[in-house]
Amino acid sequence: MKDIKRAQIRPAAVALLILLLLAWTRVAGAATRAPYFTDLGQFNYARFLMDEGDYQTAAREFGRFIDCFPGSPLISEAQFRMAEAYLYSGRYSEAEGQFRLFISNFVDSPFAIVAEIKMQEARDKLKKAAPQPLPEIYREKRPYLRAVQVMLFEGRTYAEVESELESLAGAGVDTIIVRAFHNQGDRFYPAAKPSNKRGVYFKTSYAPVVDDFLPRVIEMAHSKGLKVFAWMTTRYADYGAEDDEGLACVSYDIQKMGYGRCKGLDLFNERAVQRLEGIYSDLASHEIDGVLFQDDLVMRHNEGFGEAAAALFEKETGTGLDPEALYIREPEGGPVHYTGLFWRWASWKNRHLVRVADRLKAVVKYKRPQAMFAINLMYESIVNPPYALAWLSQDLNEALMSDFDYFSIMAYHRQMGEELEKSAPEIRDMIVKMVGDASRAVGDPARVLIKVQTVDWRTGKPLADQEVVDLIREIKGARGVSLAVVPYRGGFPFGELSGGGLASIEGMR
Repeated sequence: MKDIKRAQIRPAAVALLILLLLAWTRVAGAATRAPYFTDLGQFNYARFLMDEGDYQTAAREFGRFIDCFPGSPLISEAQFRMAEAYLYSGRYSEAEGQFRLFISNFVDSPFAIVAEIKMQEARDKLKKAAPQPLPEIYREKRPYLRAVQVMLFEGRTYAEVESELESLAGAGVDTIIVRAFHNQGDRFYPAAKPSNKRGVYFKTSYAPVVDDFLPRVIEMAHSKGLKVFAWMTTRYADYGAEDDEGLACVSYDIQKMGYGRCKGLDLFNERAVQRLEGIYSDLASHEIDGVLFQDDLVMRHNEGFGEAAAALFEKETGTGLDPEALYIREPEGGPVHYTGLFWRWASWKNRHLVRVADRLKAVVKYKRPQAMFAINLMYESIVNPPYALAWLSQDLNEALMSDFDYFSIMAYHRQMGEELEKSAPEIRDMIVKMVGDASRAVGDPARVLIKVQTVDWRTGKPLADQEVVDLIREIKGARGVSLAVVPYRGGFPFGELSGGGLASIEGMR
């Protein structure tokens, strides 16, 4: 955007913006390292998958248990169950090897005799079974995004915003992803004339309107040949309904054993979902080309305990929702473990959240049949699915069944290094593997949007260009996925994104 005259940004303002972006893009925060995820919790998750008949995933999660908790008293049963999962999934060679390893490691186990019988069963089936090719994933192709995700335009007038859009189009960008919502405390678009402290940037009768800014941007962007995705919130869109207790999310305090209010809407409440449908329908009255669902379409491990959720859970599963039945407490303030029922409940919550997204997609497509949809996913959804399901009720496999057009994965390398306590080379290797795993799961690498951070979230300072560029090159060398740098900052060598399978620029200021 070299043709645009840039105003100087004070360091304090930059730091504030980064903190706001972090608040939006990381609802879980340090929660992923909290003590509730234990050996028993992981074991129960893998057992839950076995009970659901998802044997391949169960084998993976028993393997993760062995890697993460090698000293657990459950280790022998975990190895036996992993071998069983391979057997039941038809992976007889792996089953035979794991049963053999179990017998070698746990010769005195009461399962040893059973393991010998099952090992022979695996051998017999391996001899009879013809090699079966892995099922090929057929998924409709999507173009690589060359996009800018905009938190704020720099222009203080619409003419200046139009100049920015013209520069973006000239740089080869084909899509802008524009923030269509405003939370209290956020910075307003400089060109907007705000009339409310929170709400949306388009006309609707279902929420306060900050300014009718989005339609003007759409018109200008389309005149430059740019597509426009609306970056839109879901659960936190309680604008104008903050005092309606019936619509509020309900949480459970595990330590105090009591209920409380949590941020945003109760998405199990039909009134709350219908309200969102109204907002999204009004959004679709404008000529948007797509929607990016903000990453508030999640629920933490202790959220979602309202009356509507309890009634719906019992109706659909036949089981009452008692928070204390979801956790196993150790005596004298020890760790809290997840039960098998917890995993059933977390999986059920995830399916419901995806159904809510499907309803919002439907009301948009009613007016905009060609609209496309992207969903934000935490990196744990790829590298540690049980963490994602437990702490966020987020599951890539369920999202795949809903068939979003793009799967936006937050691969923030500095953040990952701090949270996982791994070195930069280890994180780079993890991200490269994550790119491959996500591409195979989705079936079309172009529909995988990998996000890379350009700023240190803690300090608000820009990362060295070369650090980010090196990671971008490694990702591009691994797979032809779509790419995003987060956030946009002036002076970054965006040309690095243009070679090979590109890329989007996720922007803010």
